[in-house]
Amino acid sequence: MGLAAYFLFLFLSDETGCESYASKYSCKYVKDEATYEVYHWRNVSDNDPNDERYIGSTVGLSNCRDMAIRYARTISDTWSERSYICALMKDGQRMEKHRL
Repeated sequence: MGLAAYFLFLFLSDETGCESYASKYSCKYVKDEATYEVYHWRNVSDNDPNDERYIGSTVGLSNCRDMAIRYARTISDTWSERSYICALMKDGQRMEKHRL
C-alpha cells in the first residue's frame, strides 16, 4: 500500500518535473498554476543589468508574458522575448525562472 500511495503522490504532486521547462514542477503547474514575479528589462539589447524592473505578480506563464508586453508598451520599449523573465514563487521564495 505504501508504494501505491507514493505513486499517487507523484501523479498528483506539483513536483513531478517538466522537461520542457527544465523544472522540478509539473508542466501544468509551471504553465497554468504557479505564481510568478514578473521582471522586465528596458532596452534589453543594451545588456545593462540595472535596467531590470519588477513590474508585478501574476499566475501562469502566459499571464506573465502578457504583463511584460503590456508594460513594454506603456514605456514605449521595443519588445523582445528576452525583455522579461518570470520568477516562479513558492512559499515566498523564488524557485525557478521561466519564459513562455
